[in-house]
Amino acid sequence: MSQPLPPLDLDHLRQWTGRSETREDLMHTAIVNAMAATLDRDDHYRDGDALPPLWHWLFFWSVSPASALGPDGHPKRGGFLPPVILPRRMWAGGRLYFAAPLAVGSTATRLSRIKEVSAKTGNSGRLAFVTVEHEISADGRRAIREEHDIVYRDHPQAGAAPALAKPAPTDARWSRTITPDPVLVIRR
Repeated sequence: MSQPLPPLDLDHLRQWTGRSETREDLMHTAIVNAMAATLDRDDHYRDGDALPPLWHWLFFWSVSPASALGPDGHPKRGGFLPPVILPRRMWAGGRLYFAAPLAVGSTATRLSRIKEVSAKTGNSGRLAFVTVEHEISADGRRAIREEHDIVYRDHPQAGAAPALAKPAPTDARWSRTITPDPVLVIRR
């Protein structure tokens, strides 16, 4: 059983509000075409084609040496992201705004900023929330604004039942089932 963690110092964590970092990346044609192949799409992208929505997630990697990673595989906390002591980091939600498509083959810039840090106590214990805003632009114009809500959670309480999953919506206009298999999982 793990030891209880000290209280959250919200005043200290809020000092990260407004902190920013900038990354530049090439919307490389080979990476885009590899994604299309992974999804078994017949598309073949060329420089200048519109990058499909959400495929910007293929870029702007955070590349860190293993010695700079935390136990969750992400860069250690306290650099760009605040040093929240709660051990379990999860994606809690987000919002996307598409102003213009990114072009395959173009160089894009992502400006990331800590927008808000807050805390509360829920049924599962202490929670800390960090909202990160990303603005992605190319050729001097904003293409995408995205907000990520990250939640940090305490260790599970001894004997606590896991939360029940909320069923996925069933009213989608279209769907496609992709069944992972060993080839898809280890595809290079």
